[in-house]
Amino acid sequence: MALTTMSAEMRDRFLEEWLVCTLGTYPDQACRFLREEPDPFRNPVGHTLDVSLKGLTEELFGGFDRARVTVWLDAVIHLRAVQEFSSADAVGFVALARHAADRVSEKGSPGFGPGALDVLGARIDDMVVIAADLLDRCREEIHAIGARAAHRRVFVLERAQARAEARAVARGGAPQSAPQGEIP
Repeated sequence: MALTTMSAEMRDRFLEEWLVCTLGTYPDQACRFLREEPDPFRNPVGHTLDVSLKGLTEELFGGFDRARVTVWLDAVIHLRAVQEFSSADAVGFVALARHAADRVSEKGSPGFGPGALDVLGARIDDMVVIAADLLDRCREEIHAIGARAAHRRVFVLERAQARAEARAVARGGAPQSAPQGEIP
């Protein structure tokens, strides 16, 4: 059976299994909250996971447009990049799609045919590569933001010290240098 001809029921079961597997990567209490809280404003992480995995499921079983896959993956990767996940765990939710497919096949349904499972596996592999690339870019952005923030802090301190020295000179005294780490 081809992926594009899978029933909506089969896709829904796959999505549910994938979501359960992905939420299982969070601590128990967080997992329950992410699963049970329907309000997207109180639970933006759960909402993003739900919406993004739905979109990714449609792409896995549909035309697999890399641009749309990248958009759906980017939303989840941005979340997981700032959470306490290792690089492997941050993108590991994509590989959990294979586990979800196996679990759907085990539940007594017709399951995936060998050809469909191969195509699904290849698409999941492509998604893992895309997710890893997105994670690298996201972590680079995070480091750049941290570097800019550190640069701004140093700039503010240097500027404050320069103003203090200028005031001292204006009063007729010699410029004083502040002790390391203190603002005069």
